[in-house]
Amino acid sequence: MTLREVRHYLIENKNMMWSISMCLLAMTLTIFILNVTLGLAVHFFDYTQSILWHVLSPYLLILLLLIIGGSAAYEFYVFREGGHSLAKQLNARKLLLLESTPEESAALKITDQLAEKFALQTPSLYVLPDEVGVNALTAGFHSKDIVIILTWGALQNLDELELHGLMAHEFNQILSGEAIENTKLKILYSGLTTFSQWGSKIAKLGFKPYQKNKRHKFETILVAIGGVIWLTGSMGILITRFIKYLTLSRRTFRNDLKTMQLIDSHANLQTLLRIYVHHAGSQIHSVYSEAIAHMCFANSLSPQSWMNIHPNIEDRIHRLNPLILQDSQLENLKKLQSRDLFNLFMPMDEYEDEFHVSWTSPQPLPLLRLSPISFALNDAIKPLNPEIRHNISRPELVQRALQTATGSREVMVAILMIRQYREFIPPDAAVSQAIIDALLNMDGRVHVQIFHEACGNIGNMPASIARQFLTRLALIIQEDGEIGLLDALLLERVKYELNLMPMHTPSALEDVKPQIVRLIDALLHVQQINSPNQLEVRERILQSILTMQEIQQYSEISDEPIDLAEILNDIAGLLLRDRLSILGVAEMCLWGDRIITQDEMDVLELLYWRFGFESDNIVEQMQKKNSLMII
Repeated sequence: MTLREVRHYLIENKNMMWSISMCLLAMTLTIFILNVTLGLAVHFFDYTQSILWHVLSPYLLILLLLIIGGSAAYEFYVFREGGHSLAKQLNARKLLLLESTPEESAALKITDQLAEKFALQTPSLYVLPDEVGVNALTAGFHSKDIVIILTWGALQNLDELELHGLMAHEFNQILSGEAIENTKLKILYSGLTTFSQWGSKIAKLGFKPYQKNKRHKFETILVAIGGVIWLTGSMGILITRFIKYLTLSRRTFRNDLKTMQLIDSHANLQTLLRIYVHHAGSQIHSVYSEAIAHMCFANSLSPQSWMNIHPNIEDRIHRLNPLILQDSQLENLKKLQSRDLFNLFMPMDEYEDEFHVSWTSPQPLPLLRLSPISFALNDAIKPLNPEIRHNISRPELVQRALQTATGSREVMVAILMIRQYREFIPPDAAVSQAIIDALLNMDGRVHVQIFHEACGNIGNMPASIARQFLTRLALIIQEDGEIGLLDALLLERVKYELNLMPMHTPSALEDVKPQIVRLIDALLHVQQINSPNQLEVRERILQSILTMQEIQQYSEISDEPIDLAEILNDIAGLLLRDRLSILGVAEMCLWGDRIITQDEMDVLELLYWRFGFESDNIVEQMQKKNSLMII
């Protein structure tokens, strides 16, 4: 055994002895308080009896020791299979790759990646199917029986970045040995929490929320008995929570920082922000939520509960990055839209670094383009097959330009300029006329493909130069005071390549409905359909997303200046299912019964990418649909 292993063994045993001492203290306090409470009742009927030691004290002592000792022994027996036993106790479902949904597959993939990165045996993954809160916990004694248990809400509401932050926190607990310690604490404190759990289970027998016509004939008695048992056991719960609060509450901040350092990422901060805006928070509605509270990523109890082991989400976010709460304290995420979001997520020691200063859209902001840029007829009918478009021959001048970073930037400028003016290029345009002529002699449907290739070849450049280049492109696409969605999405792609993409702030659906309406308006004006039909389609889409009162509020298309980049960033912070819902409604209402054009295909592909999804499958499906419709 190496010196490091010996040291780790001694520290682990020291921590365990401290935990056992605290558990014994909690048991002593519980027995003492219950004995005194019973003594008060005995003294009321018999004044000769002492409150501290009375005629019923020996029987109470024996009964409590039997319950506490028996519960701990039973838990120790139940946990013979390690974390799998806890998963079984919580009625969790094991995730298997061959039987998993896309969200479950993403979680399994992230688990495999992290296990490989940290050279650990891949832990089994379980899900609590009835828990809508966003939470997770890790349990087990050895590498072969370590499991990670996620709530259904975590799988359904977190995107891959946020799920990566959640899983990284659980792997940090495995690496630090905290997962093993937490499992042992669950067994140690079980004697103080089991009695209350019995009461909850008995009381729940009287509730049949999904069987309204089948009422239990003893439901009143069951609820009353369960309530009394729970109330009796609540003293153990209170003492346990108090001891855990004193001994375990400080480690949450430490684990957050260690997780951030472990993965060199702010993913766990994104996870905390998502929990903050999620309607159900991190609460777990289970009779075991008290017993597993110290094992969870975030508070599994009600936020109003006393002495929660985990600090509230606002405090954790503030500890990881104080700047994000400097003005708003996260009371309203809408206030953050005017903040420099990219800087908000930078580590404190890097905050002043010029590289991390975000780019902002040039002022004045443009209006939304109310009609598509005119293209030749063949550009607006059928999109090219992606493989054909990628391999189509290009003029030699364009090919040479794409071989250098400077030439690639010139090609990008030329393509955006052609998209705006098409028939007329200003004579004073600071771009090679030869490149413009070469591009004009090509099929316009290939331009965006060339733009993507050029974007990948621009190379690294100083942050100040990168922002100047981005401003140059932005001024081109809003030269006439208007901006279209495809041009804005192409600019987002450039920001991504230049590492100037702001990190999205998780947001609630109610807070970004105005932005969703503006995005729908921008989508409509990419379509090659007439104005009356556009208004009809717009109303149909809004009915799928907004309430009737909100539809009246947004009945007219706004003519205010718009920052499409900010709108895209706000919507990218929505829950996973909300983003998918918006994209699904757009597909159904915009392209459900008509041929999709090349511009529309490019917009759809870039929208999926910007909102964090793979776009290859949707492009392939749209190509097949187009072929069927043409036939």
